[in-house]
Amino acid sequence: MKSTEGTRHTEGATNGTTDLTLEDVKQELYNRHHPSLTFLDIEAHAKAIHRIRTLKQKHDVVMLGHNYMEPLVFGLSEKSEQGDSLGLSMYAAKTEAEYLIFNGVPFMAETAKILSPDKTVLVADKTAGCSLADNFGAEDVKAMKELYPGAPVMIYVNSYADAKAESDICCTSANAAHIAKSLPGDTVIFVPDIFFAQNLEEELKGEKRVVYPGKDNTARGAVCEVHERFTLADLVAIRESFEIPKGHSLRKLYAHWECRPDVLKEADFYGSTSQIMKDIAESVAGDGLERAFVASECELTSNLAQEFPAVQFWTACSVRCTHMAKVSLGKIATILEALDQGADLGEFEVTLDAAVIDNARAPIERMLEMSQ
Repeated sequence: MKSTEGTRHTEGATNGTTDLTLEDVKQELYNRHHPSLTFLDIEAHAKAIHRIRTLKQKHDVVMLGHNYMEPLVFGLSEKSEQGDSLGLSMYAAKTEAEYLIFNGVPFMAETAKILSPDKTVLVADKTAGCSLADNFGAEDVKAMKELYPGAPVMIYVNSYADAKAESDICCTSANAAHIAKSLPGDTVIFVPDIFFAQNLEEELKGEKRVVYPGKDNTARGAVCEVHERFTLADLVAIRESFEIPKGHSLRKLYAHWECRPDVLKEADFYGSTSQIMKDIAESVAGDGLERAFVASECELTSNLAQEFPAVQFWTACSVRCTHMAKVSLGKIATILEALDQGADLGEFEVTLDAAVIDNARAPIERMLEMSQ
């Protein structure tokens, strides 16, 4: 594990201009003063970044950057193009751009396609999967519906379109509790994340019965291969090693909803990525936050360190999503070069049947309506 401190990336006059030069790009990167961006990193990748940004602007491409992207990839996106998977898809739907490049994994790009069916949605690597989405599909939703007939199915947005199409409503880690409480009846089916379901069950104790794969049944569920790696023993050790005592006013240990229940109980704050980022921002603006550890994908911490330079972030640098890591500068550049040459984009394009789009869009729209 390591400490990461950074400087906020300021959107300079060169960002998005037609006369962006290679030297401009290098200077922007050096101005970040981020320890993960060494001299060798900047000199090795500046040319590729310059070419990507030039083609991005030339073809009016919206480049959506997920919070878990490594800093050089994350920084390709404008501030408005950065965020979580649902927020990015909603943003993309409001733009007039014909081409969307989603720097994330394919299930995220599918959501963008569902909300923007007339746009061309592209991903750098179609083989990049997700332990949650890959291990749970439409047939698994049907199996749960058979076990609990009549109970509404709430599916985590981190799922593929075919599974969404069989569900009643979607949710995110930020709105799951609110939506579950708003659904009719005393029972809700939650899929596919088992740890998330257990945490939701605890949150709704006495208000709503939560049933999920593996709870008094043999149905198949899934867990996030990144967040499952954090254990209670890890968090206790982190508190001791990095001097983050529980209840300290200026030091906090954060955990994501997808972590184990005992990990959430040990954390000073738990929630979605957006909720964690919001709490950090409010803590910095308030009494101040001097030290933090986030039990989540390590590149999230890398990007947080750049966003909040006054905070000393510690990170589990070995805890990376191998799927997210497949999205690289080289692969993104290949998409843009193909677009620039008028080549076939089939290798990168995310497509869905019209019926799947229609059926999967309904639970997403219901979620958005309930979240207002």
